[in-house]
Amino acid sequence: MGSPTATQSQLRARHRAEQPPRSAGRNLQINSMALMLSSVVTGALGLAFWGAAARLFPADQVGVASALISTAIMLSTLSNLSLGSMFERFLPVAGHRAGPLLVKGFAAVATLAFVSAVGLIVLGPRDTLFENNLEIAIYPVFVVVLALFALQDQTVSGLGVARWAASKNVFHALAKLLAVVVLAASGSALAIVASWGVTAAIAVVVVLTSMGLRIRSDPRYRQVPSLPSNKELGVYFGSSYGISALGAIAPLVVPLIVVTRVGTAANAYFAVTWSIVSALYIMVNLMVGPFVAEAAAHPDKIVSLSRRFVRTIAVVAVVGGFGLAFVAPMALGFIGDEYRAEGTPLLHLAAVFVPLTVIGAVYDGLARVYRRLTLAVVTQCLATVVIIVGSLVFSASIGVAGVGWAYLAAETLTAVILAGPLISWLRRLQNRAKWERWLAKKTVNQKPMWQVSDVDA
Repeated sequence: MGSPTATQSQLRARHRAEQPPRSAGRNLQINSMALMLSSVVTGALGLAFWGAAARLFPADQVGVASALISTAIMLSTLSNLSLGSMFERFLPVAGHRAGPLLVKGFAAVATLAFVSAVGLIVLGPRDTLFENNLEIAIYPVFVVVLALFALQDQTVSGLGVARWAASKNVFHALAKLLAVVVLAASGSALAIVASWGVTAAIAVVVVLTSMGLRIRSDPRYRQVPSLPSNKELGVYFGSSYGISALGAIAPLVVPLIVVTRVGTAANAYFAVTWSIVSALYIMVNLMVGPFVAEAAAHPDKIVSLSRRFVRTIAVVAVVGGFGLAFVAPMALGFIGDEYRAEGTPLLHLAAVFVPLTVIGAVYDGLARVYRRLTLAVVTQCLATVVIIVGSLVFSASIGVAGVGWAYLAAETLTAVILAGPLISWLRRLQNRAKWERWLAKKTVNQKPMWQVSDVDA
């Protein structure tokens, strides 16, 4: 006879298995709302983190730490090999191959992250970024942790539980804020980096454990896979990685441009301000994942899911733009007058270009669902060039606001290129919805009255 604990575990597992699954639309709504709320919370806590760092640490140390953190984040993004996008799109149909694919994917990302970090140390501006050998020694580990941390966001979307990413990010935002206050006595950039990295490592371990439990318990991951051919997967991987790599280059280079052309103190102002902007950027882009996962798992519901996705992401971007324009400058004022003076022009520019990202985000989501990413790759390439060149040209003359002008130019160009194809895609979806409604109505009308159910009516 089994132990009471084992019996209780079996009963709970059986109860979960007997529960009716959430509808695709409902699951998308829950995951999207969780990501939106977590983005708001993490954005506020992120501002509080940099605000605490600005008040508790010298400005040059904050500038050095922000450069280390931003380069580590971007290296971790490059090291993700776009596997997050692959997991979003194909985990819902991976069946019993899901577990092995995740193990191989996470191991590959960790390896590449370590190699990339060592490469930056050897070939990059080491004297500018690092102040001592200890920072150099821990930097590769820091990049590995952030690479796994970032990969988990899209992976849990592919597993249908994007809300786990929301919880993870909120935990990290709160924990690193508490840590930076506790470590403030050291007054060094390394303390700021450690508060970010150690708490991220804790979150990574917890989520990895939860992912393993889900893979083993969900019947969907014991089914026969329905993946496309290796050739199709390879094409998707190449296009997706191109988008991810190009998208990571600009955020990697821009802080270095600010540091070298404007100074470490100016980079502190930029880092604090950009933490607000990037929170909204991240919110918009994270919402693509749950849509892609649900659409991949339920292709018959693509019309209703697309409608819900477009409506939600548009509201988020527009409301966020108003927040950047009117609320965020006041928040900077609580940190310091110099932060508000330097950061407000950048916030006002972001209030214009962030809503424009909706066009690219919606197009990217549909392109991933339909596995047609060529135009998205070309557009991302052009946008990256515009951001880097624009930041180089404008930052030297107008400071950190020059980065905002560069992003505005890039997002405007992206919107102009993608608006036409996106409208065409949405029109086809709308026509499909009309056809499905007409067909359903005709089917109901052709039934004898005694066969028409309450659901049909």
